[in-house]
Amino acid sequence: MPVHFHFRFRRGLALILLGLLPMLFSPVRAQDVAQWRGGWMADVAGVRHVLYLVLRDGKVSGFHCADCYDPDQLAFIDDGVLDAKGLHFKLYHSAANQAPYIEQVDALLDKGELKLALRKSQSEALLVVMKRSAPSEPAPTDPRPNQPAQGRQRVLPAAAEVVTADKVLGLWLWGIGPGKQYFIFKRHKDGVRGMVCGPCENPKDFAPLENISMNGSKFHFDIVHEDNGGGYEEHGPFNNVTDAVLAMNEMHLTTAASFDPAGRKIEMSLLGPVSYHAKGKP
Repeated sequence: MPVHFHFRFRRGLALILLGLLPMLFSPVRAQDVAQWRGGWMADVAGVRHVLYLVLRDGKVSGFHCADCYDPDQLAFIDDGVLDAKGLHFKLYHSAANQAPYIEQVDALLDKGELKLALRKSQSEALLVVMKRSAPSEPAPTDPRPNQPAQGRQRVLPAAAEVVTADKVLGLWLWGIGPGKQYFIFKRHKDGVRGMVCGPCENPKDFAPLENISMNGSKFHFDIVHEDNGGGYEEHGPFNNVTDAVLAMNEMHLTTAASFDPAGRKIEMSLLGPVSYHAKGKP
């Protein structure tokens, strides 16, 4: 089972940190937000790590994951600031059998790479270098249309339930085969945040789940696209604005792009929460 991000880089990196850190955190010019936002990746000991940065309205959010199918390996970005010296934020870790902890992260862009120095409590800084990825090839999908048949509406297996955090936390699945979608919801501070990916290797196939709210049987969240998603090339960063209802381990959702709220809507039915097994995918 993958160990946590900070531990993976301890071996081998400690010897080079003293030489790299002065170069990493020398003063730089004013930052361009567009250069930072979106997905980054690194391969460590055979495990793909993904960092997804959301920078909007002066706020920094997003997530980091390793073995991104596993909810325990998902950590959230918060309390961030972008200044002339780089990007600074906290990474909030939590897992079922481990006390939660926070890493302070300082980041710098250098020749198209994202250089991170991570510090847990009083530990020495650990360095990782991340890069962008090329857009992934569309995965094979179920040939059956995602939309309901003409004149036939999707229906829940029972009456819609009152939505609570405990009912949505965990891993939800949609689809089959290589294009399967993994939706993960976790507690963060006094609320809930999450992530969706599928396949979960290329950052271009990831998106944060933010602005989550629950009101009676209504469950709302935004699927946040900073540098990907259908419509990004034309409209820039956008959200898929999503409303859902739950009943008997099914979540039925309807989502539409924020740049065209009255346009095409997509419906999906997720199953969950399901268990994750460290030696294989669910």
